[in-house]
Amino acid sequence: MVSTWLPYGALGRPHGIRGEIPLYPFNAEGTLLEDADLPIVVRLVHGQEGADATIVAARPVHAGWLIRFQGLDTRDAVAALAGREVHLPGEAFAPLGEAEFFVGEIIGCDVVLGDGQRLGRVSSTFWNGAQDVMTIVADDGSERMLPVVPAYVCSFQREHRRLVVDLHE
Repeated sequence: MVSTWLPYGALGRPHGIRGEIPLYPFNAEGTLLEDADLPIVVRLVHGQEGADATIVAARPVHAGWLIRFQGLDTRDAVAALAGREVHLPGEAFAPLGEAEFFVGEIIGCDVVLGDGQRLGRVSSTFWNGAQDVMTIVADDGSERMLPVVPAYVCSFQREHRRLVVDLHE
């Protein structure tokens, strides 16, 4: 049973005629598929839609992997998958340290200040080129953006789905 699906990378355009498609990891230094036991079930995400698929082969190429999915062995079969995000089960990633978390885990978490004052809930995250940024939506609907870096995020309380932050105001 998969507890959490976490973003790993995005699919490019088909390669060749045998159903291979490039997978570009979000973390260019990641070697996860190199160490993975194949086949591995992944989730292909497009917008709010997701469907499971099984990667049966992966070989390293510049900036990523060329992968093949079970049952998709032609260029036309994988063409419709171009641009989709590939999410892996959380269990596929290396264990995290005590103070570490995956950015995808914080979506939906409550955000509070050190004194317990509630700021809102994390509605989304994005990469701004330098760091991850979370969008916090307050109960009144207003939004605030905050970098997801140790200077602002004091702690992540996974069991309570809560982030404690410092606004530096």
